[in-house]
This record gives sequence, structure tokens and C-alpha cells, in this order.
Amino acid sequence: MKEIYNNEMKLEFISKSSNEAFARIAVAAFASQLDPTIEELADIKTAVSEAVTNCIIHGYDKKQGIVKI
Repeated sequence: MKEIYNNEMKLEFISKSSNEAFARIAVAAFASQLDPTIEELADIKTAVSEAVTNCIIHGYDKKQGIVKI
């Protein structure tokens, strides 16, 4: 079978606000393999933080669910 991706990750966690920092750090650590600039890494962290926060606040109508990255 031909390899499609050089590297990939999947991340799932419960939609609790305490997991937002975990997601931000995990994605930043994975992205750092591509040697981004400090500014690019900061942008990635901000985007993940905003996306995860939106999932937690709006995704499950005040119930817990699973956030997938």
C-alpha cells in the first residue's frame, strides 16, 4: 500500500474547558515538526484555542461531547 501521508495525528477529548489548553499544546507540539516561525506557531495555537472553545461552548448545547481534531 502506498503511503499517502508523511505524518498525521488524531486527537479526541471530552468537551470540557480544561481540555482546551491540552489541545492547543498537543497541536502546537505536532506542528513544530514542520519548523514554523514563532509567529506561525502562535497563530496555530490561537486558531486551535478558538476552534476548541467554540466546540465546547456551542457544539453540545450545555452537554458534554467529544471534540475531535
